Amino acid sequence: GRVLSIIKYLLTVKSSPDPEDDKREAEEPFHIAVNSVRGRAYESFIQFTNADGPKLAEDIKAIFLSVLDNEQSNAVRFVMGHYIATLYFKDIDFIRGLAPRIFPNTQQKDRLSFASWEGYLANALYKELYEEFKDYYAYAITLSQKDYPNRKYLKGLDETLAGHLALAYAHFGLAPGTALFDAFWNTPNESRHYEFTSFLGRHYLTKDTAGDKWFEDNKVDKQKLIDFWDWLLTTDIEVETKVFSGFGFWVNPEKEIIPDSILIEKLALTLPKSNGEIDWDYGLSRRIDKFAKINPQRTLEIIESLLILNGEINPHHRMYYGTTHEVKGPLEAIYKIDQFKKPVRNLINSLVAKGGKMFWDLKSIISETQ
Repeated sequence: GRVLSIIKYLLTVKSSPDPEDDKREAEEPFHIAVNSVRGRAYESFIQFTNADGPKLAEDIKAIFLSVLDNEQSNAVRFVMGHYIATLYFKDIDFIRGLAPRIFPNTQQKDRLSFASWEGYLANALYKELYEEFKDYYAYAITLSQKDYPNRKYLKGLDETLAGHLALAYAHFGLAPGTALFDAFWNTPNESRHYEFTSFLGRHYLTKDTAGDKWFEDNKVDKQKLIDFWDWLLTTDIEVETKVFSGFGFWVNPEKEIIPDSILIEKLALTLPKSNGEIDWDYGLSRRIDKFAKINPQRTLEIIESLLILNGEINPHHRMYYGTTHEVKGPLEAIYKIDQFKKPVRNLINSLVAKGGKMFWDLKSIISETQ
């Protein structure tokens, strides 16, 4: 009782954060929370609640309601959303009834509810909470930057929303044809769509632990990830060009996660849609020599998409000064195949004519015929 009394006092006393903290442009709510009295007190409240038995005690509920009714700082409201799972799993009906007061919705859309929503999205995704808060995800999809409070965020609301829905796609049945998936992709928003795409690559395919055992242990269907790539390439929705550049994160630099034959095919189809732009091209640069041996035709298409756009040097590629190093080996391998001699020669001549000295070293590949 004494510990909880101290926590209650710290949560109600006039202390940091104060209104000036919320106005600091250089700091976002979580940073302010962990460096403030009430923010730390709320974290202590959550730790106490975790250890306080399987159900929420009435005094715990009373403290939560008091904070919800009286707290005016973005920082503390952030941590309220961030740690909502602890209270939810101890008393589902209690949190379910309060959710409209915690998160932004058609009746409530103020700065504090956005802070709680930001905190919630910045934490791990639980299936139960995903199902519980589907209406809030759906409402969040209808919002745009102009609806968000003008302040600094731990990470953008669009990006964290996309991250949660990407996790839901991989784990919880979100898929084309479901209302939430269709609403998300039918609502134009480049930041969200790019983050969804790149998140899947970063989270499942390019990290060090990626592999079949990890997929099995974490109950992730690799084929469903590939199916998303197929869907994005063929959907009638007008997907923003930048979104396709996020597939750079789907190429593991060290090992074959998606079968190389599929990966090469998908990259060749994707790069024209991204205008040859690929974010995090490290994976591709590390694997492109191998790709040239597996599928020379598609690898040549990949190289051409990276370097040429609309008949000119592609301004989007990141290989300018490393081009010779990155693509010379693959082009040499492809050029050794008779049927590809002419297209490789044409590509190199075009690069030299339009790009000058940065491509001169590639001429040694075709010098035997000049």
